[in-house]
Amino acid sequence: MKGLKFAELANLTEAQLKKQIGDNEARITALRFQKTVGQLDNHAQIVTLKRDIARMQTALSTRKPEVK
Repeated sequence: MKGLKFAELANLTEAQLKKQIGDNEARITALRFQKTVGQLDNHAQIVTLKRDIARMQTALSTRKPEVK
């Protein structure tokens, strides 16, 4: 599983980023459950998703609010 690049995230809208953050958090929850049950093969998926979420949150926080 390959993580997202920050440049890829810059092209997404704020709503898309927030949706992806929510989706990734749900995937992390599912992976943690699989890990507990012993069904998770690749434990690095959790770390990769956490880093992707951090990149998305950084992309959201670095956006400047529009001035009207």
